[in-house]
Parts: sequence; structure tokens; C-alpha cells
Amino acid sequence: MIKDKDNVIYSLEKYIKELENSIAFSIENKQDNFSEVYSCLGSVLFWIGACLDRLKENGECESEYELAFRGAYNAQKHSIKLISFQCYERGGISTPFTLPFSIPAPRYCFEKLDENVIDRENQIKAYNKYLAQNNIIFEINKIKEIIIEKMKKY
Repeated sequence: MIKDKDNVIYSLEKYIKELENSIAFSIENKQDNFSEVYSCLGSVLFWIGACLDRLKENGECESEYELAFRGAYNAQKHSIKLISFQCYERGGISTPFTLPFSIPAPRYCFEKLDENVIDRENQIKAYNKYLAQNNIIFEINKIKEIIIEKMKKY
């Protein structure tokens, strides 16, 4: 049994909401907000790690996807740049173009990392495999659902 399960899930969800708000503000204003997003992401990664630690203590096997988040947290602790802001300017259209035609929305993505940035190469390999170049909010919400589902057992 995980004694403080409700508290760690609450904390995880609270900081995910702060991250979502920070990213939404940045996108709405079409400006990068790296300091705020970086700070919020660090809090989210901390609580993801806390949840994964509690699951591991209760005998849960850690998937490679979960290991990728440990890599993200460890890399951020070493001041490694984890995020990029991709903002696409609306403008002219050149031809020929193919249909369907879309202009991607601005977003924050996880950066691809050099596998030697920290001593835990296996974590960074998993990070690059599962998180690099992917939307931060999408991946954070995906791991949240995995964690909540696993914690229901305890």
C-alpha cells in the first residue's frame, strides 16, 4: 500500500496544471517563456519521479517509457536544456502545396539529448526514444495516466 498516494497524485496534478498554464500563456502571447516553463517542468518531473519511486518500492517494474522520465529529471538537474519552443509564423503560401494543408500550432517539445550528458546513458537512450521531439504536455499527461492506473492497485 502506498500511504501518501493521494497526496503525491494531487501534487503531480497540481504541478501539471501549472505547467499547462505556463505553456498556454506562452503560446497565447507567441513568446517563449523558457524560465517559467523550465521551472514548472522541473516540479512536474520531480513529482513523476516521486510517484515512480513509490511504485517501485511496491514491486512495480519500471517500463522504458517511465525510465525516459527519470532521464528527463536527471538531465534537468544537471542544467541540460530539455525544451524547445516551436512557433510557426503564419504568412504567405508558396505553390505547389499538397492537401490537406495545415499550419502547425506553436508548442513546447522535449529536445533530443546527447546520450553522454549524464552518467545514466540508459535513461537518456529511453528519453530520446520516447520523448525527444514530442509535445511536452501530451507526454506528461500520458505518463500521468500510466501512474494513476498503476497506483490504483495499491
